[in-house]
Amino acid sequence: MSRRGVVASTPMKRAPTLRPRFFRPFSVLVAAALLTGPAVADAPVLHEYFPRDDAEDLSFGATTADGRLPAAIDTPSGVIPAPDPSRSPLAPDHVYGGRSEAHGTSAEYRIDRNTSRPSNVEYDDPFNPSVTPFKRAFAYDAVDRQLALSVADPKLRPLEVGGSPQPGDDQFYADLVIDLVEGKAVRIPSVGPGTRALALQTFPETKLVLLHDGADNWFVRASEGRRIRLTLQLAISRAVFGSPFPDIAFDVLPSPPPLPAAAAEAASRTLQRIGVSRTLRLREAVAALVGYFRGFAPSTDMPEATDPVGLYEELATSRKGVCRHRAYAFVITALHLGIPVRFVRNEAHAWVEVSDGRTWHRVDLGGAAGHLDLDPRTTGFQHVPPADPQPWPNGAESGFELARRAREDLGLKGPGPGVDAARLALGHSLVHDPSPGSSASRATLPFDASTMTLEILDQTIRRGEPLRLRGRVEQAGRPCAGARVDVMLHREGMEPVPLGSLPTGHDGAFAGAVTARLDLDVGDYDVVVTTPGSARCGLGEAR
Repeated sequence: MSRRGVVASTPMKRAPTLRPRFFRPFSVLVAAALLTGPAVADAPVLHEYFPRDDAEDLSFGATTADGRLPAAIDTPSGVIPAPDPSRSPLAPDHVYGGRSEAHGTSAEYRIDRNTSRPSNVEYDDPFNPSVTPFKRAFAYDAVDRQLALSVADPKLRPLEVGGSPQPGDDQFYADLVIDLVEGKAVRIPSVGPGTRALALQTFPETKLVLLHDGADNWFVRASEGRRIRLTLQLAISRAVFGSPFPDIAFDVLPSPPPLPAAAAEAASRTLQRIGVSRTLRLREAVAALVGYFRGFAPSTDMPEATDPVGLYEELATSRKGVCRHRAYAFVITALHLGIPVRFVRNEAHAWVEVSDGRTWHRVDLGGAAGHLDLDPRTTGFQHVPPADPQPWPNGAESGFELARRAREDLGLKGPGPGVDAARLALGHSLVHDPSPGSSASRATLPFDASTMTLEILDQTIRRGEPLRLRGRVEQAGRPCAGARVDVMLHREGMEPVPLGSLPTGHDGAFAGAVTARLDLDVGDYDVVVTTPGSARCGLGEAR
């Protein structure tokens, strides 16, 4: 949100006092804004525009102009600003919906015989943080007699809008341009299974309803046909993106739809080849299946089989194919084993979702295109998922790694694979070292404290102006990528004053500016930087 103000201010300078590493002291000398008389005759009066401060919006609970969306959300990828909900939908954005059959409720999927790897595909992501390449556009959970994938329960049900994010949730904004069709449900993507819509806004103002089917495909329906911009605040359990499977038996799982008889016989042979049966626990069975199907490789040699059952079995036996082939073969095999599973795809990638009876887990099997063409106008922060609980074979590339390379090609710095900065859900706490001269804190987690450096680039700073910082976060000499760095002012006898947050890049470095607040009293302050850490790095703080 934009802010304007009239302030009278004097410079604030760093005091020369030496302090331990991780923070730098400086003084704040603030002249009262409304004083009059000769004593302040020489003080400058500034009429200035105050830029948007996302961290401040977050701390004050600010909203968009109409109050329907929060102005910013806090995510493991950083503090994310809300999209402009009043931006015209007539701009040249990617458009969802419309009268095309592919955008409607009826959809099925038939596997093809082209097992070669495409060199390049285009991709659009309407979410921030970006879930590239895992935008959830089509999901299927059943197999028909011809082994085409379909939705077992296509009935549409309303999706409630409202509520609050829960502990362990990740949050996202969605910014979609949609061609509504009068009285018809049109398909829109989501960020993952079980996504909840916390807030919704349309422009132009349009009355619509959110819907989903039994495979959790998303749709919108309105009584009028028009092009609109739909902005959403979304929340989803972080466990969806990466968490261990429970050590449970198969008989506690809900029964998935059965396979046709011929496909069931072929799937039995595949399971025998892999060495997986219902005598295993779910965690062991999923690990074996994921390891097997991640070992597929693209091939320019097309399969010989042309009938659906023969094609499935040849794909599963030869282990040839790209993302859609391995996901397709995984689904048929897992369904016969008795595991609820879905095939999920978009224009660039395909993967599977596996249920443990409570949580649907997104499982990437790799095999995407050689390169993603991303629209730089629609690439915000990259979503930082938890570490993958399943190992990757040598030479295999995950979808997350593909997205990282695509962002680098655009000059966008992003976090590396396996980073997990959402540590609040783990219930950790800081234990301050009371020993004299201590400059760091210990965490009640099995991680050593991160090492942080800090450099303040501005020798003087006025109230309401940016304070420029840069530094680095490391763990045992290795960069901490995708970590959040919080900047605060500390002063004896008062609560810490948050100024904002900065993200670290793939090299562990952070650089940027936070704004010196207008309500600061005269006095000396310590600039303190802290980090909640990541899956590979411990917490860091200095006093």
